[in-house]
Amino acid sequence: MKYQFVIISIIIAFIGCTDQKKQITLVQDNCSEYAIVVSANTDSLTQLAAMKLQDYVYKITQVKLEIANEVTKNKNHILIGYELLKDSSLVLELDTLDEDGFIIRTIGNNILITGNNGKSNLYATYNFIEEFLGCRLLSVNEEYIPENDLIIIPEIKKTYEPAFSFRRTLFPGMYNEKYSYWHRIENLDKWGSFVHTFRKLIPPEQYFEEHPEYFSLIGNNRLSDAQLCLSNPEVIRVLKENLRKEIEKKPDKKYWSVSQNDCINYCECDDCEAMYNDFGNISGAYIYMANELAKEFPDKQISTLAYQFTRSAPQNIAPLENVNIMFCSIECNRSMPLADDPRSKGFVIDMKDWSNLTNNIFVWDYVVQFKNYLTPFPNFHVLQPNIQFFKDNNVNMMFEQGSGGNWSDLSDLKQYLISKLLWNPDVNTDSIVDDFLVKYYGPAEPHIRSYYNLTHKALAENQEKEFLNIYGFPTDYSDSYLTPTLLKQYKALMDKAEESVKKDSVYLIRVLRARLPVDFAYLDIALN
Repeated sequence: MKYQFVIISIIIAFIGCTDQKKQITLVQDNCSEYAIVVSANTDSLTQLAAMKLQDYVYKITQVKLEIANEVTKNKNHILIGYELLKDSSLVLELDTLDEDGFIIRTIGNNILITGNNGKSNLYATYNFIEEFLGCRLLSVNEEYIPENDLIIIPEIKKTYEPAFSFRRTLFPGMYNEKYSYWHRIENLDKWGSFVHTFRKLIPPEQYFEEHPEYFSLIGNNRLSDAQLCLSNPEVIRVLKENLRKEIEKKPDKKYWSVSQNDCINYCECDDCEAMYNDFGNISGAYIYMANELAKEFPDKQISTLAYQFTRSAPQNIAPLENVNIMFCSIECNRSMPLADDPRSKGFVIDMKDWSNLTNNIFVWDYVVQFKNYLTPFPNFHVLQPNIQFFKDNNVNMMFEQGSGGNWSDLSDLKQYLISKLLWNPDVNTDSIVDDFLVKYYGPAEPHIRSYYNLTHKALAENQEKEFLNIYGFPTDYSDSYLTPTLLKQYKALMDKAEESVKKDSVYLIRVLRARLPVDFAYLDIALN
């Protein structure tokens, strides 16, 4: 208790200082007057945060800061963790933040880095390492660390909160714990089940033979490989019963997807058709189903898809508060921002209609070429305006589906930029791209930059006629941004990039990855 009082008193004294330094010298002349302080009783993520800060300061300066559990009179301090703020006025500010939010402050000669839980403390620390120490985690295994014998920290009074409460990218970084924490990308630890779950909850192998009426009527036949007949009260009953069994296995999970299978084949029986008419849309039957389960499990979030035939919002029914709408952009064009593209008008209308019904919306967006991951896919120019559009329309959860653990066109840059945009859709994307290209490609940067600029310029010149589809081949774009003439230019740029770093194995590997899509497109179009 005495220990807590000492820390609190010191922090309050710092807050009350009127003669604050404008900047802090953290390391100078191979020494530092600073120690990192965390509570002795803190969680493992906050302890990890302290060790990571210690590690990166050492990598930059070769000076190792002490990690302590209490403040001392002969040291200045970097305080990490909300436990150090009990009874402090800063607790009030932390309490108002999103669970992932955090603050970074210079208070007198000291630095405060804290969120309101262990995860946000680690987020805050990695942010400090990047923003104020100049380090970058460029990809899962590749980082940039400046070497310096002097670290000066400016006066800081900053509060950080995410634009979206859930942020996920399907790229290699998603599978790496360090990358996820550094770039504040979420995992699915709150989800008990995730999309296309009808088949799991009512398996046709178990139910179809005895109860074909549970499944879609298509023409004159009930199909096992289809959707469910949601007008059948027994289907709702069985969904409740089987979902309860799943919840009992993982009672701590908050989100449970009860959603259509990944096919069309929605039920055409008279009763289902009547529901579609009553609700003005097929999706109405799915919202009715989700609402019934949401009433049964009021402490859970029931997530259902607005996808393909259920993408348009219903009428005469609205999702309950604990029904999560997973809205998908699978059909959309990527050559222009959604809000500006006449071909995306229907999608934009659907988005606005859903946003008028609920603010519990999860957007599933798609940002690479799925038919062939290596197809050059210059869609960087639409990433920011599209994410801003979703934010402006009540979306609070975002999932950007990339190439998973596979390489795709400039995928390290793409996952890096998207991670920044999901936290703050209004960042300066040009600055982020410039910074990444310089640090990632070194001497090859001008040539990779020229490839980036040229592909986007060529697409922009053809954006009104070109439908940048997530399912295609390089040959589909051979009359716009992958013409033979342009491909020769791309190849020449990659040749120059490779030549510029041929004696540096680190940069060379990165360049060789970057040129893979060019070589793939070159061969694919040459063979057709």
